[in-house]
Amino acid sequence: MAVSTTLGLGLFGLRYSGTLRVLHAERAAASDNLEFKELESLEESVRFFIKLVDLSADNTFLARQARDQSSLIQRRLEQMGGAPLALGLAEDRALMSESTETVAQMLSGFTQSQSQEEIGRLESELDVELVLLRSRCDDFVSHMNLKRDKNAALAEELRDDLESTTILGALLYICLVILLWRWTSKTVIDPLQSLTGEAEKAEDGGLEIAPHSEGPYEVRILSRAISGLVQSLGQHSEVLEVRVKTRTQELVRANQDLLEEIVQRERAEDALRQHEEKKREDHKMEALGRLAGGVAHDFNNLLTAIVGYSDLSVSRMDPQDPEIESLKQIRLAGERASVLTRQLLLLGRRQINEPVVLSLALVAKNMQKILQSMLGEKVTLNLEVEEEGLAIEADQGQIEQVLMNLCVNARDAIEGFGTVKISIGSIESEGGQDVYLYVDDDGGGVDRETQARMFEPYFSTKPIEKGTGLGLSIVYGIMQQSRGRVEVRSKLGEGTSMRLFFPASTEEPLAEDAGPTEGIASSGDKRILLAEDEEVLRSLVSSTLEFAGYQVVQASDGEEALNRFEESGGDFDMIVTDVVMPSMGGRELVQAVKRSKPGMKVLYLSGHIADDELQEEITRKGSPFLPKPFKPSELIRKVMEVLDGVE
Repeated sequence: MAVSTTLGLGLFGLRYSGTLRVLHAERAAASDNLEFKELESLEESVRFFIKLVDLSADNTFLARQARDQSSLIQRRLEQMGGAPLALGLAEDRALMSESTETVAQMLSGFTQSQSQEEIGRLESELDVELVLLRSRCDDFVSHMNLKRDKNAALAEELRDDLESTTILGALLYICLVILLWRWTSKTVIDPLQSLTGEAEKAEDGGLEIAPHSEGPYEVRILSRAISGLVQSLGQHSEVLEVRVKTRTQELVRANQDLLEEIVQRERAEDALRQHEEKKREDHKMEALGRLAGGVAHDFNNLLTAIVGYSDLSVSRMDPQDPEIESLKQIRLAGERASVLTRQLLLLGRRQINEPVVLSLALVAKNMQKILQSMLGEKVTLNLEVEEEGLAIEADQGQIEQVLMNLCVNARDAIEGFGTVKISIGSIESEGGQDVYLYVDDDGGGVDRETQARMFEPYFSTKPIEKGTGLGLSIVYGIMQQSRGRVEVRSKLGEGTSMRLFFPASTEEPLAEDAGPTEGIASSGDKRILLAEDEEVLRSLVSSTLEFAGYQVVQASDGEEALNRFEESGGDFDMIVTDVVMPSMGGRELVQAVKRSKPGMKVLYLSGHIADDELQEEITRKGSPFLPKPFKPSELIRKVMEVLDGVE
């Protein structure tokens, strides 16, 4: 093995040395080609110089150009002195430089004042010198060609020698490897094969291996070592089995711990992913809330004016007037439109929940016409009420929103003609008595997988242009706020039944509002400071309060209201203020007023509360608040409740 390795390294070194010589020769040949291109350029410059000299005998400008060309040729000859090919042709380069210098000096002797005889003599001398220059240039080119050819021939010869040497060395190496293999097979491999056979027997259960007396010394030593190892393994096999069994049990326990850790990590990653998804959903809802709040604020102002003025007009007209029905329809449309703003605020989580004791049947009956118009001509609405006096505690606007969302979903589930049935009644439950609200349709129904996800935000089976996936999630949120529950019963092809259960209330439900002036009057002359930026709404509120017997001072924003308060020395019994106003909002106005008069009574009016602190103050601390849109009777009742203590 050592001999073959040494021979291989020697052949490799010989090949490497020959390759370096070939590369050097080829590099020199390539350099010669580049240098010869420079020589051809120099030769062309000499020819150009000779032509200039031929034309410059009687032309001073051309003579000057020829002298400049002579200097250029001499510099290029000097530069070629550093090149390998021209390095040994210094004499040829010196002769060419001498000839060009001589011609240049002869050109400097031309003058315009010389006689024709002198000019003719100089031209004859120039011709002789130019012939000599051509001859020397040709000799230089010829010598360069000879050297280049010699270098190329040397490179080719080295390449041929390298190939011959490589082939011969490879043949010698192959022969030596074959000889070494035959020797190794006889002296090493055969004894090793015999030893391997003994080892296989030991692997099959044999506990003894006879040491080998043949083969190289190393094989004999290895045979004795393996024989001793087999005997030792046989002696300690029971100990090894116990250790292997113990180690296996430890590995099993470690594997179980690892699997448990993997499961816990997957759970943690899943929880983190759900948390991130919830954060993204919260960001979406916050953005939608800001948009919804801006729309709801302006829309509620207009709805308050529509509902309020139509309500006032109805209360002042003769009941037999034929136009009174039109005004009632306007008022009803305004009230129903307020449901849309409640939906926007609920979507943005900006609606303040104001639960009251109400009749679920009365709410459904009042909405029957608008629900039928939403269902369209092909779908029939049936309302069945088991008992009229069933009362629950909830926000009326939210209950109206629940009815609208469930009816819209039922309508979309019906293809062609169909029926939507609303059932209201009472049922016994574990916690006592519940009031149920069933909305049944005879549409296509939904599968179990859809039922499991139908209350998730943004989940929808409808096309993008027809559904947002928020309707049922809003219903679910409202039921949570109302301490109720929702059940779904549906099968494919058999329709769907949405079943809502509310805790029954033992209190009497509120009666339906009769009008703004019937049976409502203040207990005395009280001064009220009104701050509202919407002029039509400010006029409505002022007229309603004055009609109820209050003295009203109007202001178009918070700053004007504060100025009126200070001008009067704080001589007001109550402040009725909008929340969102330019210059100064309602909350800032109240804070400024209460610094000088802490006991001032306040009523906030707003269709949208974007201030989180004010929203908390209203919901948790019980600050009086009347959401827009409202009826005149609701305004008077709320003012009397706050100011006069009348409920």
